[in-house]
Amino acid sequence: MILESLLELVETLKARIDTHGDKLRQSEWLTRYALIDPLLRELGWDTEDPSLVIPEYQSGHRRADYALLGDSKPLIMLEAKKLGTPLRDSVLSQGIQYCLEEGTKHFSVTDGQSWEVYETHKPVPIEQKRVVEFDLKDLSPTEVCLKALALLRPSVQSGHVIPGHESVVGSTEDPPVAPKPPVTDDPPPPPPPPDSERLTEITQATGRKVAEMVFPDGSRTLLKNWSYLPVEAVRWLMTKGMLSASDCPIMRSGSRSSQYIVHTHHFHRDGTPFRRHSEVNGLYVERFGNSISLLDRTKFVLEHFDQDPAQFGIRFA
Repeated sequence: MILESLLELVETLKARIDTHGDKLRQSEWLTRYALIDPLLRELGWDTEDPSLVIPEYQSGHRRADYALLGDSKPLIMLEAKKLGTPLRDSVLSQGIQYCLEEGTKHFSVTDGQSWEVYETHKPVPIEQKRVVEFDLKDLSPTEVCLKALALLRPSVQSGHVIPGHESVVGSTEDPPVAPKPPVTDDPPPPPPPPDSERLTEITQATGRKVAEMVFPDGSRTLLKNWSYLPVEAVRWLMTKGMLSASDCPIMRSGSRSSQYIVHTHHFHRDGTPFRRHSEVNGLYVERFGNSISLLDRTKFVLEHFDQDPAQFGIRFA
């Protein structure tokens, strides 16, 4: 995408609001057609491609005006209103609750002129969940472009929903996405001590009594039983700053199961409560299952955050 075209579109949309504002204030459909769809397309969301955008996305008894997709799952639920509709009302709490139930990380609402994006799983009041907001009429076209880059498809699909940081005027290259952590050549952490077994080497768990979990940094924690294995893994990840509420819910990718592993509340996707859970700094960990399923679940959570389960160990009693 050429950045000048985004700047040009913003100018066009501002003029369109001035010229056709009365008609747009009477019709949500016209607002979507004249203001919302053009901006989405310019940001890489082909509104005619069902692999990227599904209008009137239906799930359960609720519906979103748009679902912006990545890997066939909604990344952002977007609620559209006719021009001039106040955005800060019940639509926010309803939309965010819908995203929580669906496991969708972000929720957006717009009347075509004002745009707001919320991080749905952040455990704070609604106002503090807002990560991006911009108004086509209140800001300069350049400022609008920078903020709108938060909705750029590559940025959203890479998990970086943040405004741009550089001027877009005069550039002919694709806009920047949020930088990823640099790759280092640091050696991997040492394996677990000899008195423990690597998670990846445990093939027989039934009947074995666990005593401690050993972490790559050398720290250890006592385990009451197998069910606390995912709990302590989550606690360690949170302590290291790798896992937070914004990463929830965590469930096996592509699984048809409606069961969460970690979430900000203790209810699964289908509404049933966790059968056995522990709270870790505001997050809830499902710890029901046999020793093998708990071991597999723990390895999945660690790999989800780019941690090698082979560097984690178990000391048996």
